[in-house]
Amino acid sequence: MTLKKTIYELMNIFTEEKKFIIDGYYRIRTIDDHTVEFAYLIAGPCGDTIAHPQITVSLNKTKLIGTKLIDMYSSPPLFLDRDTLNAHEIDSALDNLIEKFIQAAKNTKTQ
Repeated sequence: MTLKKTIYELMNIFTEEKKFIIDGYYRIRTIDDHTVEFAYLIAGPCGDTIAHPQITVSLNKTKLIGTKLIDMYSSPPLFLDRDTLNAHEIDSALDNLIEKFIQAAKNTKTQ
């Protein structure tokens, strides 16, 4: 299965509403026809949720590109807009986050 197809399948499971699964909240927001935001959120100290991480993804015709990464749980907080210096870091974080969503999706099928 292609990565793009996997993303669209995940978008059928996860929506703009936070969904708690085992250890945190999962959310996929559609920003526009070609941009989505994946977020894994953990519970904060005051009933809020903290992005750990949140990655904005451009869905172009040939591939997925992580364009922005926010991680409010890391110390110091991380705010990255894609450039040549951090592209690998964003790509790696996106791969890890997609795998986390895939595993969470498997857990929703067993509940």
